[in-house]
Amino acid sequence: MKDHLIQLLNYELWANLRVISALEKIQNPPARALAVMGHILSAQHVWLGRITKESVFVSIWEDIPVSWMAETAERQHRQLTSYLEGLPELDLAKPIAYANSQGVDYQNTVTEILTHTSHHAAYHRGQVVQLIRPMVNEAPVTDYIVWKREAFN
Repeated sequence: MKDHLIQLLNYELWANLRVISALEKIQNPPARALAVMGHILSAQHVWLGRITKESVFVSIWEDIPVSWMAETAERQHRQLTSYLEGLPELDLAKPIAYANSQGVDYQNTVTEILTHTSHHAAYHRGQVVQLIRPMVNEAPVTDYIVWKREAFN
């Protein structure tokens, strides 16, 4: 399972960087597109803090300048993969207690959390692509299967 989760994280980085690259090429990207991409990265950071029990000083709707997005995505990828690589396989199924952004307590496993973050990011990347589609010659393709084809060909 750990290998699968690391593969999901690798896909996430690839997909995020494709969308960020498209945003960087647009002279005046829509504010909503920047906010949603920032939300993807901020939410991932918040979940990382919940998993590692480290304090996080960002909100789930943090404004991130487009010029910082790629570096943020790469740093968080390194942090998450490093955390997973050091985690015993059995710990993937152990519940982690955390409070959501409204202060409500929950418990989920690392596997559940990382699966959620992957689906959450895919949903929001689709929104960003829809917002920027009229402004780019070719919209970024971020399908998992495309990543698999490119990564292993």
